Amino acid sequence: MKNIVYATNCSPTAASALRYAYRLASAMDAQLHILHVYELNPFVTASVRSRGQLEQNFAAEQHKVLENYCRKQLEHELESHTPTYIIKENDSVAEAIVAAANELTADLVLVGAKTSKSLRGLFAGNIAGTLLNTITVPLLILPYQVYYHGLSTLLYATDFEEVDLFALKKLTKLAAPYGALIKVVHVSSKNEQGTAKKMERFEKVVKDSIHYPEMVFTLQKSENIADGLRESIEKEIPDMLVMLEREHTSWYDKLFHKDMIRAMEHRITIPLLVFNAKNVRAGFAETFDDASQFELA
Repeated sequence: MKNIVYATNCSPTAASALRYAYRLASAMDAQLHILHVYELNPFVTASVRSRGQLEQNFAAEQHKVLENYCRKQLEHELESHTPTYIIKENDSVAEAIVAAANELTADLVLVGAKTSKSLRGLFAGNIAGTLLNTITVPLLILPYQVYYHGLSTLLYATDFEEVDLFALKKLTKLAAPYGALIKVVHVSSKNEQGTAKKMERFEKVVKDSIHYPEMVFTLQKSENIADGLRESIEKEIPDMLVMLEREHTSWYDKLFHKDMIRAMEHRITIPLLVFNAKNVRAGFAETFDDASQFELA
């Protein structure tokens, strides 16, 4: 992992997310790019200075605001790992984040979850939810007042799909520096049949393809996926929940799964890492030459 982008609104309530992003990047030995998106204030046309000069001055002020904010919140930590500061003028925060992620070839993007305590109200209408529709980079959604204490357990939700292989392979890159345990869980209804066999087959394929020793597999029975994942979180106490934004054939399945991710964003108090389905599927095709061998269901 080389480049991590963290978007902040420079509010006091976002300070814990900033520290999380900074410490995660330091542990991963990755370059942290701290992004602040601002809207351009209207200028008085009768001003002596040109509009371009006023815009340039305002951008410089915003850059200084961002730098001062980070120095205040991170204090002495900045001595060990120097981030880069990026400002972008845009009415759409999500659009600016996607642009920055593409320009920097980011490996990971971090944003705060929607909260009424943000200076932007509900963080401009839930930036994380909007990004789920557009961003192809793995997205880490940080809950309000998140605290970084390393990574010891990552809970990955699987549906026994071949693309889970590539997502898990990418996840090991995050887990390896910590020696973290990856717990792979499948949530099934209480009357669903054959899940034990599917899990057994899936576990074998994963272990044959991904050589990461700290990985276990488990089943969770529940009436619905969201409740099952929440029950798994309460039982396993992981440091992060990891989900794949899956591609399904019907528009109903697509809508349901995206809405379920959004529901989990609001119902959990640990970071939520989401892999984009199209990006993971493309990566899977490149990494595993013979995709036909993975018959997991």
